[in-house]
Amino acid sequence: MRLKIGPLMNLDDVREKTVPKMCLVAAPAAGGSISTRTFIPHRVHEAVGVLGAVSVASACVLTGSIAEDVSDIENKRRLLLLDVEHPTGAFTVELDVGSDGEIRRAALLRTARKLMQGVVYC
Repeated sequence: MRLKIGPLMNLDDVREKTVPKMCLVAAPAAGGSISTRTFIPHRVHEAVGVLGAVSVASACVLTGSIAEDVSDIENKRRLLLLDVEHPTGAFTVELDVGSDGEIRRAALLRTARKLMQGVVYC
């Protein structure tokens, strides 16, 4: 049986849409700040999207949120680096949190890796 999420969320028919996007959170499993599993329409995301990572990291510093409860953040100091774990690794999110708890800025740390090396003969 397929669960029809669109009508439950007042979104009508979402078969041709890219929303809703949902994310499960859990305690970190590999030394990060929080563990995630993201679901997008028609499939499970192989990692986590950029907006999803920032949203989850932001929820980790939101007082009373589920993400705050399961995350491994001891000190909500002004500048935080949170490793948002996902099935293929982790996405590092930097949050600038004001003394009032407001998130003033979010940044992402991305890495690059060599995909191939080759020679082209003309």
